[in-house]
Amino acid sequence: MRTEKNVVFLTIVAIALSLIALKVNFFSQTSGDYLTGFATAGNTTLGKVNLTVESGLIINFTTDVIDWGSGRVDTGADNATLDTSKNSSDTKVLNGNWSGSFGNRTNGLILENIGNINATLYIKTGKNATQFIGGNNPAYQYNITNNETSSCGQNESTTGNSSYENYFGLGLYYDVNLTAGDGTRICDWFNFDDSKDVIRIDILLRVPSSSNTGDLEDSITATAYSSG
Repeated sequence: MRTEKNVVFLTIVAIALSLIALKVNFFSQTSGDYLTGFATAGNTTLGKVNLTVESGLIINFTTDVIDWGSGRVDTGADNATLDTSKNSSDTKVLNGNWSGSFGNRTNGLILENIGNINATLYIKTGKNATQFIGGNNPAYQYNITNNETSSCGQNESTTGNSSYENYFGLGLYYDVNLTAGDGTRICDWFNFDDSKDVIRIDILLRVPSSSNTGDLEDSITATAYSSG
């Protein structure tokens, strides 16, 4: 009879140990704190910040008017020369007298690349010298210079004769023309950098004594395309 009681007691102890083992195994499978020897994740992680910056091609005439006012060729002179690149009333107008011959109204046009990409720049006028001024041997010319150093540049690719193809020289006077399309390419790259993104367009007129009279006007169009 004593032997049977011992067997029952051992059986109860065995069942209790089994339940404890089952509980420990269940806890290790469901808890975040696993009872294993593996390392957990490190103490650093990675995030990202994304945005897109759009390219914008924008040019603007910050000085967009040249106004010589009213005037005439000096008596006895064949013509008068008006030149916005000159720096005084004595040099801006020769052999003539115009009311706006000195000051901001007769400085050159100022063109700026206010976008965020380099541009290929073209200039076109609406009239030539004969249509604009008329008379005997008129002149209508423009001169492009950097208002900030390195604003306008050229791709100086050479031919077999070592002469530049499609090269527009800065600081030189050219007769305006009625070139088809966008006009004359004056900059292969018109810089967008804030320290070098401004050019100046000066105008020279030779007005003969036999010129057209009244209000004379022409428009200059600047057109830009991305230069890559």
